[in-house]
Parts: sequence; structure tokens; C-alpha cells
Amino acid sequence: MHRVLLAGGPALVRDACARVIGASPAFAVPAQTATLADALTAPVPRDLLLVDAGELVRGPSAAVRTRLRRAAACTRVAVLGQVAAAELPLLAGAGVTGVLGPYLEPDAFLAALDVVLAGAMVISPAPTPAPQAAASRGALTPLTRREREVLALIATQPDNTAIARALDVRPLTVKSHINRIMHKLEVSSRAQLVVVAYESRLIVPGAPGLAGATGDARSGRAGRPGGSCWL
Repeated sequence: MHRVLLAGGPALVRDACARVIGASPAFAVPAQTATLADALTAPVPRDLLLVDAGELVRGPSAAVRTRLRRAAACTRVAVLGQVAAAELPLLAGAGVTGVLGPYLEPDAFLAALDVVLAGAMVISPAPTPAPQAAASRGALTPLTRREREVLALIATQPDNTAIARALDVRPLTVKSHINRIMHKLEVSSRAQLVVVAYESRLIVPGAPGLAGATGDARSGRAGRPGGSCWL
């Protein structure tokens, strides 16, 4: 069974999540800590650390990202709650592979946890604000095949250097591609491109090959130990 550690947020919310997760035969009853900082030192085996979004503003953002990175070195990490689109690249860079909205139904919530545990990235539902560009598949029509490849990597890689390495091109070439993509899609930020990639279904959570483009590809690891690492 999968082992989940819930970190942060109101105690009643944690208890509600724990009941939903513990009711599934695929999961053990989750452990809980009051904060993300507490989770880093808790001697609790875990396959997934589920962090309340309120923890993202508990202290300087650089310190929070460091904590997330430390956690992601040993286990899958997902965030539960409302997250601004501008935060997505930073969270991805810190190793977070799941952003789960606060209004998910229980079945969808459990399905999203399964996808994250399988190694893929989940953004469900898409964070707000939504990009100005249309989110349908047709919105990507102006893009070339290479530009779609770059857009998919923007959503799954932490920075231009990683994208360049994946495509075997120079970072300056990646930057040029991104500028053209932003112009064609009429968006003004990298975060909006991330949301477009998911809302257009260019990136599908749980699709084959996606896990290789997210956490494990970023870290260079073949996989993380299933909760055996305590921080």
C-alpha cells in the first residue's frame, strides 16, 4: 500500500484528507505533521509527501523551495490547494510533481495521487489565472512541431538549460523558440505557457513517457526510494 504523509494546513482539512486516503485499499492511513518543516524530520516512511499550499508562504520563498527540494530527493511531492500559475515553474524546479486543486472530488483526488505516485506530473485543475489564449487543442495550430516539443518541455523541465539538454541544442536557441511561442500564443509569461501545455492536452498527466520528462529526468535518478529516506 502507498504511504502518504500530510504536511501543513488546518488540522480539520488534514483529517478530512486522511479519511479519504485511508478509505482507499490502495493507501495506508496517512501520517500527519503540522508543518512542512516538521515533515522533513519526521521519522515516518512515506511514498508521497502531500503539502498544504499554505506552507508555500510560510517563510522566505527560497527557504520553502529548499525544503521542497530536500523532500523531493527522497519521495514524490505534491501540493494541495490553490496555487498561482506563476508559481508552477518554481515548484517544478523544486521537484514538485503534483498540484491538486482544493475542490477535487474524492475519486479524482485519489486518481491524481495515483498518477503522481506513478511518476507523472499532475496539475488538476489548472491554476488561476488562466492564460488569455484559448485552451483548446486548436490554440496550438500556429506552432511548428519543434515549438510544440519546446512547449511540452517548458511544462516539465525546470529551466532553459534542461530543455536545451533534452533537445541537444543551445540554451539561446531554446530562448528564441520560447519567444516565438509566446508571440504566437499571445501570452506574456512562462507560467501561462505551462498552463497552456496542460489545458490544451499537449501534456496529459499519466501519459506514457511523461514521467521521464518530469522529476526523474530532472534529477537524473532512475527512481526515488519508496519512502525509505527520512530527512
